[in-house]
Amino acid sequence: MIKLILVDLDGTLLNDEKHVPERNIFALREAMKKGIHVSIATGRNYFSAKPYIDELGLDVPVILQNGAFIYMPFENKILYESPLPSQIAREIITKARRLNLDYILFSDFLEEKDMYMDIKHEGGYKKYLEQNHWRLNFVKDVMDYITGDTVAEVVLMGNEKDINQVIKEVHQKYGNEFSSVKNNVVDGWAFFEFFGRGASKEAAFEFLLKYFKIAPDECMFFGDNFNDIGLLKRVGFPVVMENAPEEVKKYGKFITLSNNNGGVGYAIEEVLF
Repeated sequence: MIKLILVDLDGTLLNDEKHVPERNIFALREAMKKGIHVSIATGRNYFSAKPYIDELGLDVPVILQNGAFIYMPFENKILYESPLPSQIAREIITKARRLNLDYILFSDFLEEKDMYMDIKHEGGYKKYLEQNHWRLNFVKDVMDYITGDTVAEVVLMGNEKDINQVIKEVHQKYGNEFSSVKNNVVDGWAFFEFFGRGASKEAAFEFLLKYFKIAPDECMFFGDNFNDIGLLKRVGFPVVMENAPEEVKKYGKFITLSNNNGGVGYAIEEVLF
């Protein structure tokens, strides 16, 4: 019996216009009426996810920034965080500059305008940056904004082989004091996020299991991307979107409609109702 529905946002709950299709809203609200818990597990930060948290009326812990931050929005309460040590952030950015990789510094989990850049990105994630323009600070040198002991995260964009080289070198120096999460490759540009130790959606999921007092088999999770694979493998009923890469689809027990066709609502209707 499903007791928790956990959904990713971009490419999953949201359509390409970044709206929640009515079919999804209706199905999730019906699930909540039946006593099923609903939450999100997203790579977005809190302020970027807040409109959708409010739209669904989620008064439960939500997984943000790929599991590095778990937050109780209505109580304004931090339940878990795994920030990136500042010295590792500096190391990653230094190596990125040497390999001509683009990078973004994310200052704090609860800072609304949290993204810092000192270079102009003209690659595959230009649209992503345009959509997040309200969060962006263009500065002379992002290193000047690494002021405390930790930052929320660092993102690298560019050749996947070069990014993996950065990961290898930083791992050799700092061991498991950081974690990296791979997202989609867009127009040849890979997108990797760097957080503190042990940050992942599947690790954050363990917190939700204890909070809701449920077993993994009692959870349905919707995902569409590489950063969802760990959680898709962990839950009892993994659902993958039609728009997901083929490599991700093999982890789904059910392949639903695309994010533009209300795939979340469709799967809930077909599987639960």
